[in-house]
Amino acid sequence: MTETTGSDGWHDAAVSSDLPDGTILPVTVAAVQLLLVNVEGTVHAVAPLCTHEQADLVDGELDGASIVCPLHYSRFDLLTGEALDPPADEPLRVYDARVDGGRIQVRVGDG
Repeated sequence: MTETTGSDGWHDAAVSSDLPDGTILPVTVAAVQLLLVNVEGTVHAVAPLCTHEQADLVDGELDGASIVCPLHYSRFDLLTGEALDPPADEPLRVYDARVDGGRIQVRVGDG
């Protein structure tokens, strides 16, 4: 997908058909690597690496509205980034995400 940026800071990241319910999609948006996750029709965008040992969460499993690290099974809330289970104790970075006209868009800037 050709990335475009609106004046409001949203970047095109994927098309909705690339992210069926219950799936995880790694993408790079504005030079930032992240994961898109579809949970029951709601799209979430999070950092791709566990905050404990930097394991790649694309290999993790979804557990409701959380993602489980494949290495030590820390679980992170996809809405807040909160580390729900040890050994991770630092939150996962989350990004604003939305679906607009069949396009999944993410805001990756500090604003």
